[in-house]
Amino acid sequence: MKIYPIYHSGFMVELEHHILLFDYYMKDLPIIQSDKPLYVFVSHKHQDHYNPEVFEKTKDFKNRTFILANEIKQTPIHVIHMHHDETIHVDDMTISTLLSTDSGVAFIVEVEDKVIYHAGDLHLWLWEDDSEKEAKMMRGSFMAEMKKIKDRHFDLAFLVLDPRQGDELACEGLEIFNEWTDTSVIFPMHFSSDPARMEELLLKVKNSENIVNTERVKEYEF
Repeated sequence: MKIYPIYHSGFMVELEHHILLFDYYMKDLPIIQSDKPLYVFVSHKHQDHYNPEVFEKTKDFKNRTFILANEIKQTPIHVIHMHHDETIHVDDMTISTLLSTDSGVAFIVEVEDKVIYHAGDLHLWLWEDDSEKEAKMMRGSFMAEMKKIKDRHFDLAFLVLDPRQGDELACEGLEIFNEWTDTSVIFPMHFSSDPARMEELLLKVKNSENIVNTERVKEYEF
């Protein structure tokens, strides 16, 4: 696989026979000269994860399929919509979803004997000013989704690491995912407003041997 970080939570993944694009928001797409089919995933309708320009941006790909969270209703072309806790088969891929703790879904894509996870906004969204009740509800919602994938293997995962949460809270969701799953490579995301702080947070993450510093790679292959 080749992984191309784009911006924020946007990534392109190139495999031997497929190209996957997740949560395109802004900036240029990687230039890939290929007749491989493109599969575009959008986890939810927030503007930092879904930019309708993605339809125009990907028009040069001859074979495109769009898999969008069900909450995205109006699109210029036909798309496949997915609810949470759903599994579908698209061509030779199996695609499953989890329920986001914010909006939309997280994607699990099984393709070419690989398993790829993109969290979207499924994350442990704890904030310093949360009430005890709010924090308890968030933890319960997040852990309910993590139990669905406990002990599962992922070759590649894209996970939230948001500096806005502060040092004490930002890393916990990523750490729980990493502890509860068998994941080969993790790319942090959702830090577009403060990449320098993201790098500082990476130094605080426990058991970070399998985590790639997203800001320091334009292309990553394994």
